[in-house]
Amino acid sequence: MASATAYAARRLRRGWRSGELVVLALALAVAVSAVSAVNLFTERVRAALEAQTGEALGGDLLFRSRKPLPDTLVAPSSGVRSVDTASFATVVFAGEASVLASIKAVGEGYPLRGSLRIADEPFGPAREAAGIPPPGEAWADARLWQELRLQPGTAVQTGASELRVTRVLENEPDRGNGFADLAPRLMINAADLPATQLVGPGSRVEYVRLFAGPPAALAPLLEAEPPENVRRLRPQEARREIRNSLDRAGQFLDVAILAATLLACAAVALSARQYGEKLRDEIALLKTLGARQAFLGRALVAQLLLLGTVGSLLGAAVGYGVQAGIAALLTDLLQLSLPPAPLWPLLAAAALGLLMLLGFAAPPLLAARRTPPLRVFQRVETGSGGARAIWLAALATAAALLWLATGDPKMAMAVLGGSAAALLALAGLAWLLVLALSPLKRAVGMSWRFGLGNVARRRRATVAQVAALGLALMALLLVSVVREDLLVSWQEKLPENTPNQFLINIQSDQVEPLRRFFTERGHGEIELWPMARGRLVALNGAAVTADSFDDPETQRWINRDFNLSWGTALNEDNRIIEGEWWGESGAGQPWLSAEDYAIERLGLKLGDTMTLDFAGEAVTLTVTNFRTVGWDSFKPNFFLLTTPGALSDAVPKQWLSSFRLAPENRALLRELVAQFPNITVLDIEAMLQQVRGIVERIVTAVEFIFLFTLAAGLCVLLAAIEGTRAERVRETALLRALGARAGLIVRGLIAEYAVLGALAGLVAAIAAQTVAWVLAEQVFRIPYGPRPLLWLIGTLLGACVVAVLGWISLRPTLNTPPKTVLQQA
Repeated sequence: MASATAYAARRLRRGWRSGELVVLALALAVAVSAVSAVNLFTERVRAALEAQTGEALGGDLLFRSRKPLPDTLVAPSSGVRSVDTASFATVVFAGEASVLASIKAVGEGYPLRGSLRIADEPFGPAREAAGIPPPGEAWADARLWQELRLQPGTAVQTGASELRVTRVLENEPDRGNGFADLAPRLMINAADLPATQLVGPGSRVEYVRLFAGPPAALAPLLEAEPPENVRRLRPQEARREIRNSLDRAGQFLDVAILAATLLACAAVALSARQYGEKLRDEIALLKTLGARQAFLGRALVAQLLLLGTVGSLLGAAVGYGVQAGIAALLTDLLQLSLPPAPLWPLLAAAALGLLMLLGFAAPPLLAARRTPPLRVFQRVETGSGGARAIWLAALATAAALLWLATGDPKMAMAVLGGSAAALLALAGLAWLLVLALSPLKRAVGMSWRFGLGNVARRRRATVAQVAALGLALMALLLVSVVREDLLVSWQEKLPENTPNQFLINIQSDQVEPLRRFFTERGHGEIELWPMARGRLVALNGAAVTADSFDDPETQRWINRDFNLSWGTALNEDNRIIEGEWWGESGAGQPWLSAEDYAIERLGLKLGDTMTLDFAGEAVTLTVTNFRTVGWDSFKPNFFLLTTPGALSDAVPKQWLSSFRLAPENRALLRELVAQFPNITVLDIEAMLQQVRGIVERIVTAVEFIFLFTLAAGLCVLLAAIEGTRAERVRETALLRALGARAGLIVRGLIAEYAVLGALAGLVAAIAAQTVAWVLAEQVFRIPYGPRPLLWLIGTLLGACVVAVLGWISLRPTLNTPPKTVLQQA
């Protein structure tokens, strides 16, 4: 083994000086730099976005308990801030009026992330608060002002304390977003809490401790086991719409990584194949001198490992520098404060580079060691022995690379399946093209005849080159399709007309008067959803309570009423994943549709029965289908749906509605409250803007990552074309020795690459759209249809890009003197 390694090192030095391994090293370095730069920048953006979602929680981390939090739960370092809040329900009095409200006592510094927004009157202009309510004062939300008929300075009684209400509380960052279980809010200073005498042994109080600080400083709090009966939450875990946005962002960023990985695979595979062809003459000569095949195999593997180590280290260094430059340029534009770059993505990228080299470069190189010694005396065309093993190794390596790059098996398999189909289509079409070129080349001019002749003469090489170029073009086009179609479609899921006002507690006899109210004021028709609230009491006939489940989250979920609606049509953001929707024919049937969160928590299966208690009226329903719900659409949605008529008239019912209201028309809400005092208005404009801001930042970040991936793809494509340089040198020298002019050679090379690029671009465009469609349907849940124009663009782009890059790469070979080929003959 030592002799093989020593020979590999000497061979590597000679090959490096003569330029034989430059292409392969360049391809590997560019590949690793692309993957490492994308991974590094992605991780920094992902961490920054997650940090900013702390605005939705009031901090970066919180601990919640029904008992006072232990004194041992403190900030782990001076760089971490903390603040306590306490929330509980109690009756608030204003004169003779009273209402059950949610009291929230907050300490100085609250909130740690985001801001409180207040106004001087309900539905008036809102502004950012400079602090928290001063001692002796309280801030009440619009619902409390509405139900208690408050005026600025009105005194309210809460427990043994009297406080003056001075501001309208418009928004608090860590408030939930349920539609029917939100009590009116009264926020007080924590210093006023003891005077209320409402908190004592046996009181139902929710204690929260918020923390904010750098991720590294918060790590001890995240790694340690929470105290008993204490729940730990991060922003993406607390708010479903925030979590969905972050998950979707991660999926888009993963597409960029997959594209970069595919580009790297294509470049390394093409370069390794060309290098393997060059090695055949040398291996044949070594065999005539007595070298054994096992020795040659060890030497080739050692050479690859040495080359891979150098290329991976160089690529990792370049990738780190590139991402640092991009971060410096884009930090202000992205409006993100990026954390320092971690080092583990560099190690991961280097490991992926070595795996890529062994999976895509080792098989064709090891196949070259089977070259017979006869090649020294007779330059015969040797078959690529073990071709099936080479393809299987490449497929297994590609699967491992894509899975390791993203950790998402579904997305990796979608991209890999599309790539494999594209490779087969590219290979098949390239082979058909080769067969069709023999008669065609006689009917065209000299330059095209030369170019088409090159394509037709090297059948196997042409098929391999078209497949590799097509895979690279497919990755580039996939990035473009995802950017222009899927990413824009996701961004448009929160259009400007997204509802920002919700109405709840609408009684059945108020439905038509409410419709007239909006119609008379020129607002147009509004949509209303029926709703009933029931408590789960039995599953499949067996009684259940919170103690029936071990999971604390499920226990909390079971302890509250379920919101159930009914209808014959699904909302656009609902999707059936198992079973069938009942439609119009389901009216009156005791059927139930469950959302996937309910499936996860309750372990439901199709055919299970759920018994719900609606204010003493028990109803048993059979689960007939499961749904996914786009909770980030900000439209009314329900965990449970049933059919019209499944609930008897004795079940208490109410209605809810949502609509979009422009800021200048907020006075309409005052009229609404005056005419329908019992209807509660929920203004979610601040929450909507919060999520829309996160989406916009994500889109900007993904766009720049895609641009970098495109640039890296062009570099890898150029490296792939560079792999044919040695062969072109021989051809050019031979043609010049036979008297061909430089202009004819240039036109012939451009014609050849234009044909290869057009074919690769056409199939790559179709494959990219196929992969995009699979991603849209199975991963992103976004509508997507065919874009035939992309096929034409792909064909023209492939022809132009490959021809231009081929000319740039091979232009120096045009000066090759004829004596070069004569000396090698």
